[in-house]
Amino acid sequence: METTTLITCNNSVEANLIKGMLENNGINSFLTNENFTNLMPHLNGVLGAGVQVMVDKKDLRMAQELLEAQRNTDETICPDCGSNNITTGLGTNGFKKIITVLISLFAWIPFGNLKRTHYCKDCKTEF
Repeated sequence: METTTLITCNNSVEANLIKGMLENNGINSFLTNENFTNLMPHLNGVLGAGVQVMVDKKDLRMAQELLEAQRNTDETICPDCGSNNITTGLGTNGFKKIITVLISLFAWIPFGNLKRTHYCKDCKTEF
């Protein structure tokens, strides 16, 4: 059995949801790096760390199609106004995040995972 990485997730919850979806569709899978990601979540964005969902190479194409179908149904909607006119970015604290990255680069300290935030263009809500 030759395995390959299907997707790398930011946390074990997301990875387990994908693993469950795959198993419901008859595709065997397993997770790697789950403990490391749970113990040191601030290092998820560094060096490709994260929970990896592994599948058999012969099932890779079918698993990718299932993931793509799932992504196409997931549309981001504003929780305040219900609009789908959404953009992503660093958020209102973007300047602070950039300064944090620069300081951490000069101090040789890992800065952790800087997640993007969603921004509604209609009602100006950040979520």
